[in-house]
Amino acid sequence: MTLPLRFVKMSGGGNDFLLFEADGRGLSAEDRRGVSLLCRRGLSVGADGALFLSAGESGRIRLDYFNADGGLASFCANGTRCAARYAVTRRLVSGREPVLETGWAAIAARVNGETVSLALPPLPGPGDAISLAPVGLPGTATPMHVGVPHLVVVSEEDVDTVDVARLGPPLRRHPACPDGANVNFVRVLSPNRIAVRTYERGVEAETLACGSGIVAAAAVAARAGLVDPPVVCETRSGVSFTVDFRDEAGGLSDVTLTGDAREVFTAELTREAFQN
Repeated sequence: MTLPLRFVKMSGGGNDFLLFEADGRGLSAEDRRGVSLLCRRGLSVGADGALFLSAGESGRIRLDYFNADGGLASFCANGTRCAARYAVTRRLVSGREPVLETGWAAIAARVNGETVSLALPPLPGPGDAISLAPVGLPGTATPMHVGVPHLVVVSEEDVDTVDVARLGPPLRRHPACPDGANVNFVRVLSPNRIAVRTYERGVEAETLACGSGIVAAAAVAARAGLVDPPVVCETRSGVSFTVDFRDEAGGLSDVTLTGDAREVFTAELTREAFQN
């Protein structure tokens, strides 16, 4: 397969994506390299990742997600929300409640204009806190899997002052996370509100928002007794999300993530977008 030239740029709370109508299962190693070249900011289009939409089973939409480095990832919550809005507005599905087949699970969505909600599968809940000493840092972090692995660090300081660029890389490669992890720095603002900043693996930088990271952050804060759902989550972009769930002994159920999904522009790539 060769990457399609036509694409749509979409953004979910500042998490931005290139969206192609194509089957992501057909991407070659050269295509994945092309994705990484397109996701460069300044030299090409720029994005946190790429979404590939194709026909799924029984009227569903198949979604394959690739990180900015060209690596295939099992799930991206904000990418899934953007894909759901695109599928509805382009009438790839009937109605406003598409089901998207991701590498993690089949995810049901509800589209109401620019607002898109995801209903996530039951989650196992936060794990036991792990020491940050192995990466030379004080304190602990809490692991949680929301389609992809996350580490959550609850901070007592304003998250705006956290040096994410310095702390993110060693935490992202913590030895307790053999596949790497997204790292979320969280500050509790009130019993129903938190602020979150995320360093994402595959992007290898801070992103303006991370949907699955927001869910992990809200769940960890709730399990610690710091907040009660629904939790409003403020992100680096200035866009807020709402996470709701039931926290039970066996884990989390009825998990939803709600936020905006914007279609920014439609364009056609040139060969120069792929230049080194």
